[in-house]
Amino acid sequence: MKLIDVKDCACLFCGGKENVQMVARDDGAASVAICADCREELATAWASGVFAQPEEEQTYSDAAKRVMTEAAAMSEEAFEEKYLSDTIDRVVFEYVRGYGQTELDGGAMGLLSIMTEKEAEEVAKHIEGLVEKGLIYPVAGKPGCFGADYPFTDD
Repeated sequence: MKLIDVKDCACLFCGGKENVQMVARDDGAASVAICADCREELATAWASGVFAQPEEEQTYSDAAKRVMTEAAAMSEEAFEEKYLSDTIDRVVFEYVRGYGQTELDGGAMGLLSIMTEKEAEEVAKHIEGLVEKGLIYPVAGKPGCFGADYPFTDD
């Protein structure tokens, strides 16, 4: 990698025009114009490990795998009859499924509480139950976030 002094060039990150250098990679990749301040911030962030955090791989419980496999061969109506006879479970499931993956803490919990006309603690118990049954799953690396990615035969 090389730093090349340039004139009349703006920093890619902040738009500044002072102390700008081109960062040229040896492999021929596109060069990037970056000022001294942004280089310093980038180096600090790199040293702190911000970029070294690999994203957690999504895993599913055996129950979730079983339910997902079964659901793929069912209509949405048949799925509801088999798994979602409880109104609170159905509301929570449909809410999560509508987003694919969503956070259920804070405002979402308040909304679910209003929709089900139940206290947040009761809704939270139903969320735990849905996770245990495999109907929704915790999203890897995102505490309080759950997913329900179900394709049904009638979708």
